[in-house]
This record gives sequence, C-alpha cells and structure tokens, in this order.
Amino acid sequence: MTLRSPASDQRHTARRTGLRRPLALATATVFALATGANAATAPAPDPAGGHLTATSELTGPTGSGGSAETTGSVGSVGSAGSALPQLKRLIQRQADAWNRGDGTAFANTYAEDAEFITFDGTHLRGRPEMARNFQIYFDNYTKGTRLVFTKVPVTLRYPTPTTAVMITNGCVANPGEPECRPDSHSVQTYVAAHRERGWELVSFQNTRVQNLLPPPRT
Repeated sequence: MTLRSPASDQRHTARRTGLRRPLALATATVFALATGANAATAPAPDPAGGHLTATSELTGPTGSGGSAETTGSVGSVGSAGSALPQLKRLIQRQADAWNRGDGTAFANTYAEDAEFITFDGTHLRGRPEMARNFQIYFDNYTKGTRLVFTKVPVTLRYPTPTTAVMITNGCVANPGEPECRPDSHSVQTYVAAHRERGWELVSFQNTRVQNLLPPPRT
C-alpha cells in the first residue's frame, strides 16, 4: 500500500477536479440538468402532464385547481397569464437546443448577464461562458441525449411585479430511452426578470432528486 502525504492528496484531488471541469454544466436538470451520476428515487411522473421533447408541447400549468401557483402583486407588468407563455417558449427553446447539441442556442435562452448553477454546483456566469461550456458538454458527453421536462411549471410565483420564480421537474434521457430513468430526475428553479425585451431568464439552479426525507403526509 502506498501512503500519500496530505499535500500529495491535495494535489491529486486538484488534478482530478481540473479534469472534471469541462463536465460542469447543467440537467439537467436540467439538469444540467440530470445526466445520472447518482442513483435516486424518482417522484412519480405527473399522470395529467406530458413530456417535453424537441417537438412536443410543454405541459400545462399544474397545481391546485389545475393552474400555476402564484403569489405577490403583479401589477401591470407581469401576471400568470403574461409571463407563463413566454417562459414556456424559453423552456421549449432550451429543449430544442439541447436536443440539437447547440450550446450557443441553449445559452441564448438566458439573459446576457444570467447565472447558471448545475446539479454538481458549478457556477456559470453570462452567456459566453454558458455557451462555451455547454458546447463542450454537448460535443463530448451528451450526444444523442434529450432534455425532458415532466412538469412545467410545478409552481410559478411573483415576488415582485417584475420578477418571476418558476420551479420545474425534468431529466436528461439517454439515447434510446423513451422517458426519464428513475435515478435521473431533477428539480429546477428558474428566476426571470421583466425587462425591455419582456421576460428573460436571469438565474437557474438545478438539484438532483435524492428523496432523503420521508414523503409528506397527505
């Protein structure tokens, strides 16, 4: 058995971390999003929803009474009726770009100054950095995969009249997989801001579903 000094271990860890940096991106979930490094127990897909692929429609608003959950005063700038269609179009464009392997198009669904935090904690800042890293990811690690949303939105809230927070569910499906694997589900949090061009995505956070807590009581 070979023994390493603490300094040697730190250098070894740094080298391994450096090799993994190009992998840092998404969902994954979307996630990104959710390219299945850790096993997890997935929530049951929404039976009333559908799946988002490059050609399918986004699922409708979900929640109590079949509508997106909203809070806050939205005034004359934004509302559940005005923000949600624009946000759904942006999410659809993300899926289309992912499925084509187009890093620039994926990054262009975000504001110029947007921030993106992947499921492994990597923090990407701004469109150029997002486009560069996503293209590395698409070219080397996710060819043939599909970005799939199983529920859009889970909730949609308005903390201020010009800010929207949307939570979605989804995964990255491997080639040949018709749906999400049980261990690939993630939860995504989008923050959007209403600006001169309308609603723009300014922040993204992706978290792999682990289900460490017991299910809530009904």
